[in-house]
Amino acid sequence: MPSVSLPGPDFQSVDYSRFVVESKKIGRSTPEERYWSSFKPLGRSVDSVSAGDYSLLSSVTSVHFSPSGLHDFCTTGGSAVRVYDGESGKLKKTISRFKGIAYSGNIRKDGRLIVAGCDNSHISLFNLESGSLMRMFKKHTASVRVTKWLNNNTNILSCSDDKTARVWDVTNEAQIHCFRGHNDYIRSATLIHGKDNTCFTGSYDGIVKLWDFKSSKSILDIENGSPVEALLSIHDGDMVLSAAGNEIKVWDVRSGGKLLRKFSNHQKTITGLQVDATGTRLLSCSLDAHVKIYDLESFQPVSQKKLGGPILSIDINRNNSKLIAGLTSGKVVVQVKKVQKTSEQPKEIRGTPFPGTYRYFMRGASTKGAFDDYKISMKKKRKLKEYDKSLKAFRYKKALTSALNTRSHHVVVGVLEELQQRSGLEAAIRGRDDSSLEPLLSFLLKFLFTPRYASLLVDVCTKVLDIYANHIGGSVLIDELFTKLQKKLQQELHTLKELTKLNGTIEMLLYNNAIGK
Repeated sequence: MPSVSLPGPDFQSVDYSRFVVESKKIGRSTPEERYWSSFKPLGRSVDSVSAGDYSLLSSVTSVHFSPSGLHDFCTTGGSAVRVYDGESGKLKKTISRFKGIAYSGNIRKDGRLIVAGCDNSHISLFNLESGSLMRMFKKHTASVRVTKWLNNNTNILSCSDDKTARVWDVTNEAQIHCFRGHNDYIRSATLIHGKDNTCFTGSYDGIVKLWDFKSSKSILDIENGSPVEALLSIHDGDMVLSAAGNEIKVWDVRSGGKLLRKFSNHQKTITGLQVDATGTRLLSCSLDAHVKIYDLESFQPVSQKKLGGPILSIDINRNNSKLIAGLTSGKVVVQVKKVQKTSEQPKEIRGTPFPGTYRYFMRGASTKGAFDDYKISMKKKRKLKEYDKSLKAFRYKKALTSALNTRSHHVVVGVLEELQQRSGLEAAIRGRDDSSLEPLLSFLLKFLFTPRYASLLVDVCTKVLDIYANHIGGSVLIDELFTKLQKKLQQELHTLKELTKLNGTIEMLLYNNAIGK
């Protein structure tokens, strides 16, 4: 459950976390991760089959939920399209009237018709109830890899390896548009919600095209740079996402195809993109056997799922209760969101608490927010460290002393940098006796030549020498530390001289080698 903190006028403490180098640790799971992990494989019961029983003879190239509101879904693999009952998990229909490998089975919105392509260049239209062939479209000259119903339910979009995309009219069994312009196989397409006059296609030539149905011409070409495996239109067509290799790119259509963002969280080729029922989460599947879930506003990953093998296709139903994925092994993974069972017996309803009682004071304290609720809480006042309190009161000398007493070099460097930005470094160093100067000199002696801190500590060391140069000889302890610092500087200078000589020798050898060639 996301939370929103109210701003407060708190003093900003020293940020020394960027000086700390430590490995990432796996923290507690977030509500988002718990939500997606609640999807579990469909278990065996009287009317359902296990996820392992959904197995085809060849790779499952396409899975698709019925948009009609039912839970039925179809899978496409080999030379057949299979339709399953989403509630019971039973196989309802097997459509195998293909003369080759079938691709991209797609159910119409009313759930009555299903269309699919084939590698023999034909597009077949079937009655979903009876499985009978109703239409066949034959103008493509190569394998048809993509078929989609347009929003009007009477037209079909198809994309083929013959480098064309076509729009068909179901009632007349005729071609309406033919889009030519790609120079390689067209393997992906996406429609714009609520619009029937434009569509996007993605090709292995690395170009995403936006087609206008009126002119049958491309009105926008986007150079993706790599073969496009999947496309997804979001925000009513204002943006389009393209997947190529293991990278997803976000394009702004309104600004002429400007690249807004690109991100990569998969290790292998991304094969499918989907948006969930809420329209706020993006799902991507890949040959690395992972499904990644992203926030569609920030495009940051919020969760992930690992399935049993390389994934070719993915879909989620209209109420976010079922997730299906097709694997290269021929297996179809079906996962169902588990709903917590509630007791049928309602709790005894007690009367309204009387004002002034403990129950009245504590009313609502045990109420838990829903998943989509925002938790609003006051920002807790952070307890300041001693050096933060001194910085807040502009007592710079005491702040530096407190930081040195922590014996944490991250804290000391953070305070020194804050003092430098406030122009309070000299005030913090000046006026120290032997006991308060010794920790600062010891710190400089230990960390002066650490590369991450060198630029800052050299300035601090210069300030110390300028202020206390006339006091050398007044303390045996301080004189000893200054002597060690001098020796260490001499050693560093000697090392730099030797490295300079070595650099010159290497450059001479490289020069002679170049002349010899």
